[in-house]
Amino acid sequence: MAPEHAPRRSRVITVEPALTQLTKLTASETHRLDRAIVTISVNPELGTEIPGTLLRDYADEIDGAGSSTS
Repeated sequence: MAPEHAPRRSRVITVEPALTQLTKLTASETHRLDRAIVTISVNPELGTEIPGTLLRDYADEIDGAGSSTS
């Protein structure tokens, strides 16, 4: 019997304007952003849907990270 694989993660894409913003983040902000991206990529259904958009609002109480994702 073949071993079971973990569920696939969502693909995260960074657009050009975000790359400019990333260079302005502190180490702490980068760490919080990394945690949020990994968490959301594992479970993209986290957070609350933002009505009328494809975005979801996500907040992490541990690091205080928050983001809107599509």
